Order: sequence, then C-alpha cells, then structure tokens
Amino acid sequence: MPARPLSYLALGLVVVTIALAGVYQTARLREELSQPLSIDTSSYVGSAVCRKCHHDNDDSWHRTYHRTMTQQATEASVLGDFSGAELTYMGVTARMERGPDGEFLMTFHASGGGVDARWRATVERTVGSHRYQQYLARDGDVYYRLPIAWDVEERRFIHMNGAFLTPDPDRLVPEQPIANKDYNRHVTRWNDNCIYCHNVAPNPGLQQGKEPHFESEVAELGVACEACHGPGSAHVADNRNPLRRYLLHLGDGRDPTIANPLRLSPARAADVCGRCHGQRVTRDISKVHATGDRFVPGQDLSDHSRPLFHNTTLNGKPGVFSARFWPDGTARLTAYEFQGLLQSRCATEGPMTCNDCHAMHGSDPAGQLQPDLKGNRMCTQCHDGLARPDALYSHTHHHTEGPGSKCVNCHMPRVVYGLVRMHRSHRIAVPKPGAPPAQAQPDACLLCHTDQNGAWAAQESNRLWPEPPSAKRFQGLRLNLKPATPDPAGRTRARSAIELLLAGDPIERATAADALGREAADATGAQVGPRVALLLDTLAQDAYPAVRQIAWRSVRALLARHAPATAPELAHFVATDEPAARKAVISNIAARLPQGFATLADPDRVTALRSQADAIQIEIGE
Repeated sequence: MPARPLSYLALGLVVVTIALAGVYQTARLREELSQPLSIDTSSYVGSAVCRKCHHDNDDSWHRTYHRTMTQQATEASVLGDFSGAELTYMGVTARMERGPDGEFLMTFHASGGGVDARWRATVERTVGSHRYQQYLARDGDVYYRLPIAWDVEERRFIHMNGAFLTPDPDRLVPEQPIANKDYNRHVTRWNDNCIYCHNVAPNPGLQQGKEPHFESEVAELGVACEACHGPGSAHVADNRNPLRRYLLHLGDGRDPTIANPLRLSPARAADVCGRCHGQRVTRDISKVHATGDRFVPGQDLSDHSRPLFHNTTLNGKPGVFSARFWPDGTARLTAYEFQGLLQSRCATEGPMTCNDCHAMHGSDPAGQLQPDLKGNRMCTQCHDGLARPDALYSHTHHHTEGPGSKCVNCHMPRVVYGLVRMHRSHRIAVPKPGAPPAQAQPDACLLCHTDQNGAWAAQESNRLWPEPPSAKRFQGLRLNLKPATPDPAGRTRARSAIELLLAGDPIERATAADALGREAADATGAQVGPRVALLLDTLAQDAYPAVRQIAWRSVRALLARHAPATAPELAHFVATDEPAARKAVISNIAARLPQGFATLADPDRVTALRSQADAIQIEIGE
C-alpha cells in the first residue's frame, strides 16, 4: 500500500514525459512544415504509391489523357484497328494486324521501279489517346515512331504527313521505295525526342563512346503525379507520422516535401506546365541528352531552359523557327501555350497563371477547363465589370448570347494548328483589324465575319470603338518582340477568310478552313452554299493532307446543318496523294448537293488566288 503513491508518481512522470515529447515533436514538426519547398534530393516513387492516400486525385487523374500519354502496347491501350486494316499512301501499303502471339504488327509493302520490298515492325508502345495515337517500335536500345497513326475521332489510320503540316510528295524515289525519305520523314527516335514531355523524369541516357547508345529511363510512362508535384519519396516517408498528417490537416496544408502548383507563385506554377506546353531550348543539349531534364516543380524553369520564340537562333542561325509564329510573334502551333502566357498582359501585369483557367483534377479531360467557370466566367472572374449583360453589350457591341460576345472568340481566336485541328491562341490579346499582315495574325473579326474583308473590319472597328488605341493597350509584352517576318506581298490590310483559304500559307489555309465551318445559327443555304463549294475545291486542290482534313470536317458540319440528307459519310480520300481520285469522289458528292453548294461563284478568281498559295511551302514536323 505505501508503494502506491510512488506508482502514481512514476505514472505521472511517464505522462508528463510523453506530453513534453509530444509538445517538442509538435513544435519540431511545425518548424519543419514552415520551411521552404525542398524536394531536389527526393526520389520518384510512382503513382501507385500516391494512390494509397490520394484516392480521389488518383481517380480524376486516371480519367485524363495525361495518364495515357505513353503506354505499353496492350489490348487496353492500343486504340487502332489491328484486324487487317490497310492504308495505301505514296505507293506504300501499310497493313495493321495481330501476330501469332497477339502482338501488334505493322507491315509495309512497296513495289515499283523493279523493287518489291517489305518491312515489318512490332508495336511496343503507344503515344497519345485523345486526338490521334502514335506507335513506337524498338530496334535494340532505340524506340522509334512509326509513320502510321490512328485518328481517334475519325477511327481510321493516317500517315504522319496528315498529322503534321507536310505536303504530299511530288513523287516517290523508285530505287528506294521503303527507305524513301518522304514516306519515312516522320520516323524519329523516341529516346531523345518524345521522351521529354510524355513521361515522368525523362532521361535519354545517351552514352558516348566508340559506339554511342541509349540507356533511356523514365520514372513512369505517361504524365503522372510526380511530373507536376515532383519526386515524392520524402513526402511519403515523412507522412508516415500520423501527427504530421494531423498538423497538415489542421493547418493550411502546405507541405515542403511535395510541390503543389496551386500553392506556388503564379510564375512558378506556370513553369510546371511550361516544361511541356512550351517548346524550349537549353544551353547544353548534349548534357540533357546524357543525364536528362533536371527541372523539378517549384524551381525556376529559366534556370534550366528558355522558351523558344520566333527570333530564337539555332547554332547561331536566325529564322529557323520563324515559321512556327505569326508575324507579330504569336505562336501558331500547339505546345507553345507557355509562350502565349508570357506575352499576355493578364500574366505580365497581373497574377494570372495556367491554373486560373485549367483544373488538373475533377474537370472534363478534354481541355481540363475549370468546371465551375463556364462561358465568359473564365474571364469575368477577374474582369468582373463585364459580367453584367449591359456592360458586356457595351463592350462587344454584339448580342450578349451570341458568339460575338464570347470573350475567347475575340481575345483567344482559333489561330493555332496542332493535332489536325485549330486551337485557341494562348496569347490573350486585343483584336487589331486595321493592322497590316506584317504586324498581325489572322484577324479575329474576319474569322467570324468570313464573308467580309480587312477594309470592312477596320471601318467597323473604328465605328464601334472610336477611341484611338493607346500604346499601352497593345503593349505589355515581357519580351521585346519585333515582327517575325515581313509580308512578302506588301499587303496593307488583313485578309478575309476566303483569301486566307485560297492564297495563304498552309497554316493560314487551315485556319480559314476551320473558320468557314462555323456560322451563325440563322444562316441560310444561300449563304452556306458558297462556303461548301470553296471547301470542296480545297479538298480537290490543296497539297496538304492536314488542311484537307480540316476542310472536310467543316464540309460535314455545314452539310449536317443545311443539307443533312446529302451529308456524305467519311471518305478516306482526304488523305490520298492521288488528285484524280480525290476529284472523282468530290464530283460524286457534288452531284448530290443542293444547287449552289458545289459551284464556285468566281472560278477565275479562285484559280488566280490559289496560284499564289502554290509558291508558299511550309514543312513543320514537330
């Protein structure tokens, strides 16, 4: 009995010791959680480990196209028809089939010029799953992209000429039908090309020596958790402590062992996206090829590389990249969205970053736009003064429910080519219909008012917005960009959509072909018929498969609304390099259309304008 007070005392000392230890540990953890982000020394653990705690985020990421950007070729991942489908292009027939062990095979057969050649490749990996899917084969330590891809929406195979902006070749080289540089011009190595933006922690592992070779590695195929949040080993290890997790839950959730783009500064958050959505150059590419891209989310991307612009040189040579930009320096290809952000006043003079419009979790995988910001709310979350209908009408002078009052149609027009489609520019800018082509991009006004010309657009702009634009209104660029290229024809006004379609360069023609497929809901057949005729003529005449494909989508959209009984099914002729075959199919389609839908209003003018386009060649592969 007398010993019991001592037992109580001992127990009390234990309780006090535990309490003091808890207080000490809590203080130590609070101090640790207040430290700056530091994940440079962590290693990668993979998305399967992340899922153990972050079930909801894993589920939403699993639905995205980021996850399926690169995959091993399996029944689940391969989307193309490998049941014996064939595609003949440029004199080569590609056959897609399954092998005896279920493997996915592409066999290429070319004959002519006294040569009969075959080449067979086994598909090892896939790249992409949204717009089109590319296929990788392997030769030793090298993965290489095959020349045939699967168009997911159209459910057909296409040659990579039809995916990139490349014209049909004038002729084959009979002596080398399979190794022909034209047919295989888009066969490229994955190891030091696609690997960088389509995987986590890419490292080409190029080993120099007597026989250079690749020892390529990625932490995970596809764009997974650690591509945006950084390596997670320290985060996983430290959060095994339940007290640490409890403090994170009670606090602001900030954890210095993992990067959360929503908690980074606007510039550092944009860097996370800009790593892949902004083509870049680095000072020592050989080092990157050898050891990989060492950028980690939360770091300043400019410490590792810089975004590529129209005036970026390559090995001291200027003008190498100018064709990828409009004359005013605006990007006109996808994968340059980061550049557009850096040229937008919303970011250079304000706090805007990618996450203000895009949501990586819980949004529609197509575009991944913020789900609670529909329509103009994407813009009025900052420009709240334009949220009221009366203010919006005063600003736009267009019906508030129509396309002319949709912010992005004027400030982010569809002038960017990629994935056989036209996309919105990510350079948020003010339309300048009075600017000459040497200082601008295709005018946003004329991409809606396709039957008007530049003189009309300039006149209407001055009438509706009479105040002279201030210098500040058109400036605000972080970079001092001068016009990329002079206008070769010395034109002094913006061109109409029809002029772009007939006499523009390939990207201008693609832009116009896309614009002509959209029109007001109350448009009549008499207004639509001339568009269909021009687009059918484009299908017959244009040398670029990608332009023809975009024109074909516009034809289908117009006919579905105005001549549904005669709307033809998809015809694969848009990808063929045989003009006679295309014209025969078009004639059959035209014969079934209403009057005025297949007859050019001014064929001589069309011919004259098209002759100008023939002299403008662009070839952009990546």
